[in-house]
Amino acid sequence: MKKKINFLLCFLAISCMAVTCKKQSAANTPVHAPDTSLVNTSHLDYLYIPVTFPDGVNAAGVYIYANAPDYQLTPATGEGYTCVDDVSRALLVYLRSTKFSSDTAVQAKAFKLVNFILEMQSSNGYFYNFLSSGNQINTSGPTSIDNPEWWSWRALQALTEGYALVKPLNPSLSAKMNSAINKLVASLKTDLVNLPQTTTVVSGITIPQWLPSGSATDQSSDLILGLIPYCQQSGDQEMIAYIKKLADGIVLMQKGDAVTFPYKAFLSWENTWHAYGNSQAYALLKAAAFLNDTSYTSAAFAEINDFYPWLLQNGFKCSFTISDNGNGIQPANELSYDQIAYDIKPMVFAASEAFRLTGDPKYSDMAGHIAAWFLGANDAAQTMYDTSTGICFDGISSPTSVNKNSGAESTIEALLTMEKVEDFPEIKVALEKYKR
Repeated sequence: MKKKINFLLCFLAISCMAVTCKKQSAANTPVHAPDTSLVNTSHLDYLYIPVTFPDGVNAAGVYIYANAPDYQLTPATGEGYTCVDDVSRALLVYLRSTKFSSDTAVQAKAFKLVNFILEMQSSNGYFYNFLSSGNQINTSGPTSIDNPEWWSWRALQALTEGYALVKPLNPSLSAKMNSAINKLVASLKTDLVNLPQTTTVVSGITIPQWLPSGSATDQSSDLILGLIPYCQQSGDQEMIAYIKKLADGIVLMQKGDAVTFPYKAFLSWENTWHAYGNSQAYALLKAAAFLNDTSYTSAAFAEINDFYPWLLQNGFKCSFTISDNGNGIQPANELSYDQIAYDIKPMVFAASEAFRLTGDPKYSDMAGHIAAWFLGANDAAQTMYDTSTGICFDGISSPTSVNKNSGAESTIEALLTMEKVEDFPEIKVALEKYKR
């Protein structure tokens, strides 16, 4: 009997020890919070496509279109299947990723995108835009030719922002990037830097003539964002002066006032405002800090404070024109659609920068409110960006119509926006508040 009692006591003791050890083991096991990141590159990774150029360089592009419902990869008819425009912006997504500094797979993707951009540079310093098929560069299409256009400014921004990040990881590639940057800057000095600061009048509106395409403040904004890192690295005084010249042209295109349409908006080109690429306020905030000139800060804050709230109150807009026959500014040709991701990202960046500079919660609230367009706070009450797949729909055509294709531009602009939101917990909180 005593043996049975002793055996029972031993069994209970061992059982208790086992339970205790199990509890201690569970307590000591790290508890991982669920992944709440808004950034999901799965769809961008799907669009990513290897390219081998005729000289044997291994590179990668990003497929322009992916059409619903099965998201078949689709080229742009008559243009090509991948382009510098999209590759440059995709490179920024990977460069700005929190994984870039440590994840060699992300680095490898970025390096191949850099190779693509380098291979697309023309002998004149500018860039061709499209690959028409395989590895054949489209050298004649109007949206691909090696002229001072959008795609060259986007290439410049990607290369200048990426240079310092790539240099410690891949010195030989960074040297090629630096050479390409200098080649483009040399062409800018020849073709654009010394244009006289003259103006002209379109429909009663005074506009500059010394910006890219004459008065293109949208292009000028991307050019400023590409030149600032270059000038920080090189100290090139001629190009520092050119940044100021570009900023002055943008300020000249600011129209209206706090109570008069278009409420201190920066026109995009001639007498037209369009939402896409509307990065003027963000570029001016960056230029103001770089040039130490608060006049640019004031102009940028005027648009953010007066025009952005009007857009939010009116469900955003696609475009409009203005004219002045001597009786004040009159709006015309106002369009609400299409609304696309590329309309929204520039405003989120500007409001985020305003918050970073001031710490004023009204700007974090504004940035989150605007970004919530991606998560249902839009006219169609439709989630445009799916955090579980990384798919961003291509646009809203009406309150009842959404283009559910998901191409490169939409995907990339959504990801750039979400990376920016993730940089500021206060903006992420505001996004959660406004999303539907």
